[in-house]
Amino acid sequence: MNTETIDREMELINFQKILRKMKQKNIDTVKLLGGEPMLHSRISEIIKLSLKDFKYVQIFTNGIISDDQAVFLKQRLPSIKFTFNVMTPGFQLNPKIRNSVIKRILSFAPHTEITLSLTIDPATDVLFVLKTITEEVIMSAKQMRIGFSNPTAGEAKYYTFDQFPKMGNQLYQLVKRVKEINTGLNLHLNCGFTRCMFTEEQYYFLMKTGLHFLGWGCFGRESSMDIATNMTAFHCFPLSTRHRVPVSSSGLPIIDRKLISKRYDYWKEIYQNICKKCPFYGHVPGKCPGPCIAFLMNQVNTRSKFSS
Repeated sequence: MNTETIDREMELINFQKILRKMKQKNIDTVKLLGGEPMLHSRISEIIKLSLKDFKYVQIFTNGIISDDQAVFLKQRLPSIKFTFNVMTPGFQLNPKIRNSVIKRILSFAPHTEITLSLTIDPATDVLFVLKTITEEVIMSAKQMRIGFSNPTAGEAKYYTFDQFPKMGNQLYQLVKRVKEINTGLNLHLNCGFTRCMFTEEQYYFLMKTGLHFLGWGCFGRESSMDIATNMTAFHCFPLSTRHRVPVSSSGLPIIDRKLISKRYDYWKEIYQNICKKCPFYGHVPGKCPGPCIAFLMNQVNTRSKFSS
């Protein structure tokens, strides 16, 4: 999101407008992302407003939470759930920050649902990462969300096609070790994963662990719509520079369909150049329609073609 100037914070009146639109759908959880949502100057009001009409608030956070904020949050558990990003530079490289975040995780974990979020790339040392998180934290969590560093459309890639097997092996090693620590931990894959990342042995091992993923590439869900501070909706961060829909234009279901339609338009322009050559290719159950669309855009150098 650093490629353009948008408001640092969403105005409270706009947040209330979004909540009213959300009430029209079958939604029970308000998800707060950023940036860092705990830095919002009116975060306590945002949480209170959300819990008036929705069962849960899920906060995606780096875990740097003040003592006053911690008291406020604890008073509202288990209605507040947390996803802790344990791959920030602060957590990985600064012991003081890491110990502070671990303290927060362990204090919240007995009272609510904790998800650990890991995003890896070809240079990630997954075994070192797991040591920084600590076995105690892994045991305290209910879920772990694992993703790859998908690029933003038009920006530099973090990896290339020839590195897919390496990334698949990293995921395999990570899951294998995590399951040795906490057999009951629910593991979820983010979007962008492809079948060609894994050997047959790795693939069947991952499936046996009960690993949950919504589907290969960008097609695991109808839409993972996010709403930015400037009141525009986008399908995902990788495609956020390409296509957005004003939230004021219509209801969320219609916006959802517009974003889905645009995603398919992008995919139809791209897949013939690369994906159809893959033996795993297919847009049917059990097959793979290809990796992150933004990755493909960058791969075939289509930045200007896909501007909208």
